[in-house]
Amino acid sequence: MKRGEFYPPGQYPLASAGMQKRAHFRMNHVNDPIPTVPRSPKNVSDASSTDTPPTAASYEAALQELEQLVSQLDAGQLPLDQLLTRYQRGAELLAFCRARLEAVENQIKVLEGGELKPWDSV
Repeated sequence: MKRGEFYPPGQYPLASAGMQKRAHFRMNHVNDPIPTVPRSPKNVSDASSTDTPPTAASYEAALQELEQLVSQLDAGQLPLDQLLTRYQRGAELLAFCRARLEAVENQIKVLEGGELKPWDSV
């Protein structure tokens, strides 16, 4: 037979032993989980980012730490590296406080029947 021609029906050549083993393996191991290898961080900055402190234990603690950071930033006596890290920490704390306030506001809406009432009318 020439290249590109097809075998007539029922006259296919016998598969070699290696082909039979591969076909058997594929048919019987289709749903086996693929083993994974734990990976290490690609660079040092990724590993150090896990050493950051948690956002805050409570809204009050976050607010107090945020006030301290603002006073340190306002003093203007920090080196540039510390200034940047404290600014980033302040941004995290601010986002935490805003999210916590929004969650409490949503809880109040549920308690008030879907309508947020001003504090004056209470």
